[in-house]
Amino acid sequence: MLSRCSFSFDNDLNEVRDFLLDVYRESSVLHYLIPIKIENHKYGPCGTSYTRKDDEDISIWKLKEKVADSNSKIIAVSHRGSARNYHIEIHPQYKHFERDLFLILEKIEQERNPSLKGELRLIHYTVTTDPVRRTTLEELNYQDLGLHEFNYIRPKESSIPNYILPQGFTIRNIEGNDDYSAYIDVVGSVLPHCRENMSSEKFAFMREAEFYHPDLNLVAVTADGEFAAFCTFRFDPRTKIAELELLGVHPKYLHLDLKTALVCEGLERLTKYQPNMVCVVESDIHDENNLIYEATGFSRKVPMNMWAKIL
Repeated sequence: MLSRCSFSFDNDLNEVRDFLLDVYRESSVLHYLIPIKIENHKYGPCGTSYTRKDDEDISIWKLKEKVADSNSKIIAVSHRGSARNYHIEIHPQYKHFERDLFLILEKIEQERNPSLKGELRLIHYTVTTDPVRRTTLEELNYQDLGLHEFNYIRPKESSIPNYILPQGFTIRNIEGNDDYSAYIDVVGSVLPHCRENMSSEKFAFMREAEFYHPDLNLVAVTADGEFAAFCTFRFDPRTKIAELELLGVHPKYLHLDLKTALVCEGLERLTKYQPNMVCVVESDIHDENNLIYEATGFSRKVPMNMWAKIL
């Protein structure tokens, strides 16, 4: 039987990261969660400010008979989004427990939201390389809402394309809080929720994360010093997994190919860290950046479908 264990960022982060890396090594496929997503739950600058209560959105799953043993191994990790959308990674050796896990989560959500009976919407995801989960969700009467996102992996053997910056532009990394105002202006022009949620204090807090490396947080700058575009790679030093997480151009510079230049520069800088994997996760199928990812060598595309059920 499965047992849900509470997650503590301070105590469990490394164990969870090691588990997620082990799943990737075992399956050789990027599924639903990467280690950086767990750390970003605390340090992400565009979400709400972190509190200890946010730890409740992450759960560790172990076998019930071994829960008393603090050294018993994780067999699954779940991450609950704000829309009751779950990203769940389960070790390949324990896929036969997945049905039980989904049923437990349904019960938990019903107990949390008794007033929403008959209106409670729960969301899960499947990737094309995981037919077992598709079958399980069908048996549990979830509805397939169709293709929703892509996960991308950049093969190690891929070369980095050459790029040419428009005349007068340069690429540099962000230099702490001195650059905050210009940075939030360009990011907010593309991602309004970042403008609403980010603050200089949260931006400083993000830079305390292990995944944050100043030389991988890049901006394209005009000759007049204006920030025209941005790109961020995050690198987890424990698992050596890198993620291209932010990429955008201020609307008035969309006619210039600044995104390609930023991604290529970031990939070049990333080589010194010798990542095990470079990826993009949860990219909406309609995101125009998908063309940039594919043009810069992210050629292993994993389609992800969304499934929903009303409880």
